[in-house]
Amino acid sequence: MEIEKFGTAGDIEELLAVRDSIDALVGAGASADGTLPRADLLDLGDAFQLVLEVPGVAQSSLEVALQGSEVMVAGIRENVPGESGIVFSERPNGPFQRTVELPGEVDRDGVTAHLQSGLLVVTLPKA
Repeated sequence: MEIEKFGTAGDIEELLAVRDSIDALVGAGASADGTLPRADLLDLGDAFQLVLEVPGVAQSSLEVALQGSEVMVAGIRENVPGESGIVFSERPNGPFQRTVELPGEVDRDGVTAHLQSGLLVVTLPKA
């Protein structure tokens, strides 16, 4: 009877490759520094609705654009005044850009966006 050996360098390399593949899948669409806002894309029947978490971002610091079948949202998170005495910080600051592929065509003239309670809601009527 032959005994199989586990834990060899080849096994470890294979496990690391699998881990890297899983990390790539989980991290797809998210930035390493956490600056991308979380998003939901809803199908409301007659429209798509994109909801992004952008707490603390002023409406004047946001831009929404349609490019082909994608909607792009860009903005800047400003530093909170008085941050010089930070003990720790989990809120990313600086510019961000999030692009979402739309599953269908939209009526570009009917697109609306509003910011309320830290959520940017972009409504995209279907064509």
